[in-house]
Amino acid sequence: MRIQKVDNTAPAFNRKPNAQEMKVYTNSLNQGLDLLGKQVDLILHNASAPAVKSENTGIGSLFSRTVITKLFPFLKEHGFKGIQQEPNGLRKVLDNSPYAPEAKAKNIYMIPLEKLASDEYGNILSKKTFETIVKNNPNTSEVNYPYVRSMYEVALREAYTNGKDSKEFANFKETRESEYEQSAIYRILSKIKGNDNFKIWSQKDNYTEDEIAQLAKAADIKNWDKTDQQLFLNPNSEKSKARIAELKEKYKDDYDYYLFQQMLLEKENEASNKLSEKTGIKIIGDSPVAPTAVESWVNQKLFLKGKSIGCPPDYFSKTGQRWGFPYYDPEKIFNKDGSLGEAGKIMQQKYEEYFASFPGGIRIDHIIGLIDPFIYTNSSKKMTASNSGRIYSIFSGKYKKKNDDEYANILTKIIIPAAKKHGLSKDAIICEDLGDRNLPTERVMKKLGLSGISVTQFDHRGAKAPERNLIMPGSHDNQSFLEFVEDLFNFGNDKDKKARFLKKTKYLAEDTAPKGAAKEEVKQYLKDIRTNKSKFIAASFAELFTSPAKRVQIFFADFWGLGKTYNRPGTTTGNWALRLEETFEDDYYKAVPQGKAPNFADAVSTALKQRGLDKGNEQLIKDLDASAKILNEA
Repeated sequence: MRIQKVDNTAPAFNRKPNAQEMKVYTNSLNQGLDLLGKQVDLILHNASAPAVKSENTGIGSLFSRTVITKLFPFLKEHGFKGIQQEPNGLRKVLDNSPYAPEAKAKNIYMIPLEKLASDEYGNILSKKTFETIVKNNPNTSEVNYPYVRSMYEVALREAYTNGKDSKEFANFKETRESEYEQSAIYRILSKIKGNDNFKIWSQKDNYTEDEIAQLAKAADIKNWDKTDQQLFLNPNSEKSKARIAELKEKYKDDYDYYLFQQMLLEKENEASNKLSEKTGIKIIGDSPVAPTAVESWVNQKLFLKGKSIGCPPDYFSKTGQRWGFPYYDPEKIFNKDGSLGEAGKIMQQKYEEYFASFPGGIRIDHIIGLIDPFIYTNSSKKMTASNSGRIYSIFSGKYKKKNDDEYANILTKIIIPAAKKHGLSKDAIICEDLGDRNLPTERVMKKLGLSGISVTQFDHRGAKAPERNLIMPGSHDNQSFLEFVEDLFNFGNDKDKKARFLKKTKYLAEDTAPKGAAKEEVKQYLKDIRTNKSKFIAASFAELFTSPAKRVQIFFADFWGLGKTYNRPGTTTGNWALRLEETFEDDYYKAVPQGKAPNFADAVSTALKQRGLDKGNEQLIKDLDASAKILNEA
């Protein structure tokens, strides 16, 4: 059998496929994916979503009109069935990361301002204000967070002023206020105190006289005692009830403003889920390992004292990572009889809310943290065997688990039942299991048949990926695939890097060559992969479809061939900002013939031939190959 050569070095593409060509492409692509038993998702965070020029406020949203009218149809044409977003919790005021949220309340930057300035919302945001925000947006390809924060405050305050007297808001406050009371008060107290660290709210002596005087100009600091720090430890006490009532009355405008924003987000989320059912592209949520700041404040008595969850030395950090997030006391998660303890019930409610909000399922960040978390002592300067380790398997005595059923109990008694309650199977749970996986984690994942992740950048051989796994070139925590390829090919005189290059390309050729191909053809194919980066990239995307893994995910920077890193773990600047441009369609069709972006028709055709499924499906292969050629032509 001859190995088809696809020229990925052709000049730039001048047009997208016409309507008839697109119909053939989409139909043949979906037919091929069905034969291979594959589902394809895009990883795209809200902030990175595109917006047309006239509606670009500086940050994206999956609720935006551009996403609904342009991006969704584009993704459907290319066979996508889901979009995995970031954790959508409310961000801390000055923290751009979605993985350390302030509250479970939703991220206010997902609110599509263009809708507020339309008849859909009664023009509660003036067109003048909206157009000014768009006009002054300093960057269309990256998020300028300081600009976005300041402008969204202006826009949302105006929308609140014009919409706060509506019957809709009155009804929302009457029926949903209790869900947001704690987080709204936390935001108010953070403003009063001048910081969002509840642990020092009672410690006036953390500040100099001058600092206190400065803070006092814009903040009420007379209540800097433990009442606010411990406000919800006993919310039914007379002192707490009085303080809560005082805050809600004194700061009524800020309190209602907070609720109003959440009303807008709940409305948009409901509409988004209905649209997902209609389009067949479901939104997949992301559950961070960290408890929210509000969760830590309200439930502080339920966490281990003086301990935090982190990560031992691994690919991302040679010395390990001190995340600083508290971990629930295991004795508060489960009672001695195995029933849910106070912390366990909180976790149960949290995951039930996740699955209710995301009918496409959720990704659980750092699943190891739910099976056998790495805990360290906060006061230690360096993590050692004496002050850190896996709490259920290494720490001596108190919390050590006896068997795999005990290691799995958070999953089997809390998370999987939460999914089932909302009509979802365990297949709707994506377990981020990267990093230092220990034996208990391996056994539990296998026993429960949970979907882990195989990242080909980490030298995961596609052919070895378990069927239950999800396979991808890289995620938001990796360099872009184009950057990875550049590094892989630039091994120079480094023997280890060269050995890695030779090994990876050898496996890639073996695993993506057509079934029954002659040895000489495979040899030439290998040579092409080793000497032509575009052909290496094409083979690498084909590997996703030749692998046994049933689910493929592609990070947006890799699908569009952007060649830029979105997030560098362990760093605090320059992250979470990369966006798709308004021209995202043209950008994709230009990137494919340049060898930077995946040609799905080519990848699926390659996979069908590798599995021998081209036999009996000659017309399908013909259509896929014709579509691949169109995508690669100038």
